[in-house]
Amino acid sequence: MYDLILMIHFLSLGAGLGISLTMFVLGLQAGKIPPEEFRPMMGRIGLAMKNVAIAGITLLVLSGIGLVLVERSMVAAGGGWFHAKMVFVAGVVIAFIVVQVNQARARRGENPPVAGRRAMLAGRVALASAVTATILAVLAFG
Repeated sequence: MYDLILMIHFLSLGAGLGISLTMFVLGLQAGKIPPEEFRPMMGRIGLAMKNVAIAGITLLVLSGIGLVLVERSMVAAGGGWFHAKMVFVAGVVIAFIVVQVNQARARRGENPPVAGRRAMLAGRVALASAVTATILAVLAFG
C-alpha cells in the first residue's frame, strides 16, 4: 500500500511541477507575443491545465496524508526537514488557491490585468515553494 501511495505522490508532484514550469515559461513569453494572440492562447492553455493542476495538487495532498497515516514513523524520521517541508507545502496550497481565484476573476472580467498579474505572481510563489518543498523532502528522507 505504501508503495502505491508513494507512486501517486511522485506522479502528482511531477504533474504539478511540470504545469508550474510550463506556465512560468509561457508567462516569460507574454511580452514577446502580441496581446491579441497571447490572451486567447493562454486562456485555452490555462483552462486545459487547470483541471490537471487541481487533480494533481489534490492527489499530492491526499497521498501525502496517506503516506503519513500508513507510515507514521516518517514524521519523526524526517525531523526538522519534514516540518520545514510542510511549511512550503502549505505555501504551495495557498499560492495555488490565489492563482485559481485570480484566474477566475480575470475570466469574469473583474480587472483582468490586475487579476492576471496576481495569478502570475502567485504561480511563481507556488513554483518556488514546490521546488523548495521537494528539496526539503529529499533532505528529510534521502
